[in-house]
Amino acid sequence: MSAPKLLIADSNDDFRLALAEALQEHYHVHCCQNGKNALELLHTYRPDVLVLDLMLPELDGISLLQAAADSGIRPKVLATSRFVNDYVLEMTKHLGVNYLMMKPCDVQSTVNRIQDLNRHPCHSPAASDPKVYASNLLLSLGIPTKLRGYEYLRQAVVLMAQDPEQSITKELYPAVGQLCHCKAGHVERSIRNAIDAAWHRRDDRVWMQYFSPGPDGTIPRPTNAALISRLADNLLLNQEGTLV
Repeated sequence: MSAPKLLIADSNDDFRLALAEALQEHYHVHCCQNGKNALELLHTYRPDVLVLDLMLPELDGISLLQAAADSGIRPKVLATSRFVNDYVLEMTKHLGVNYLMMKPCDVQSTVNRIQDLNRHPCHSPAASDPKVYASNLLLSLGIPTKLRGYEYLRQAVVLMAQDPEQSITKELYPAVGQLCHCKAGHVERSIRNAIDAAWHRRDDRVWMQYFSPGPDGTIPRPTNAALISRLADNLLLNQEGTLV
């Protein structure tokens, strides 16, 4: 049985090459850096799975998927994007994207999702496991994975999305503490430290996707509650728009 064909269309050299190297033993891998080349390869290479950056230069990912669909080309698609709004969610769902991940993406998580896609023969709407999606949100904001606050934040965002009306201090922190076998006070302090670390080294272009700058043009350091609630809202939007 021949290996499935995979096309990676991403302008980030490091991510594209690392992903190709991780998958080359199990897939026939082709790579490209822009949308026009990707569309050409969809016609000539006919991949089984497409890993697609929606923000490709020369031809964006949504336009590429529309053109491919018009030609009857419908590979399984894992889409990645630094920015997700209602329009992106609706269009990826409409165009048959199977999975949507926030950038920057962890290579191993991306490999796992590609393998999942290849194991399932049928298309499904764009989907994202809540914990994976929350992880990608935190990574995009630069929350250091080496800090305990990263894991506490990931759990907190998922739990808050499940019950947005719960009290942060009286319900959420104790619930995260129970999951992670620590005290609620430790959860609160660790999350605060993780946010501080990320905020001081933030990329304003990314943070402005979630938080508005103040009068001086600087993004204020969000409180624990503000960041958890904002990311939980984003997760809820993804779940409502992409999960069955």
